[in-house]
Amino acid sequence: MAVFQISYDFMLDNEDAGRRYATVPDTGGFAISGINSAAYPADFARINAIQQGLRGQAVAAFYQQNFWNQWYGQIASDEVAKRVFDAAVNMGPGTACNLIQEAAGAEVDGAWGSNTVAKINACDPVALVTAFKQDRLAHYQRIVAANPADEKYLGTEDEPGPWWIRSMK
Repeated sequence: MAVFQISYDFMLDNEDAGRRYATVPDTGGFAISGINSAAYPADFARINAIQQGLRGQAVAAFYQQNFWNQWYGQIASDEVAKRVFDAAVNMGPGTACNLIQEAAGAEVDGAWGSNTVAKINACDPVALVTAFKQDRLAHYQRIVAANPADEKYLGTEDEPGPWWIRSMK
């Protein structure tokens, strides 16, 4: 079964690869390792009050409490789980669930449950990761099509932006 720490480390490589836990400018305010002050003001303030070098445990606890759910731990493949978890952090849990359901051939309803997990676990993990990455990239491309200013996040194959990189890992 999937292990939180493996998924967390993969996600944090995208959010704070240097594990600096620094307060940095972000959309709508500031962020610490991807925890946005506008989206999670109380959690951000609590973590921001901790000395920077001691924030690691609080950041991990935030992600485990707010993003890791009972279903991720039931996914048989860490390779699948870590990508779905990363997508949930980056694009929201409902969107991540829709995309993995689509890739696994499950009913796409954005809700986790035993049927979704069974479909995921019945798939070949390598094929499922490939399909999920393609679906994730297509999702980002739809965002750019609707708002061309977001192209900077997508980039190109030659000069990838953060969304492209996240999709291809």
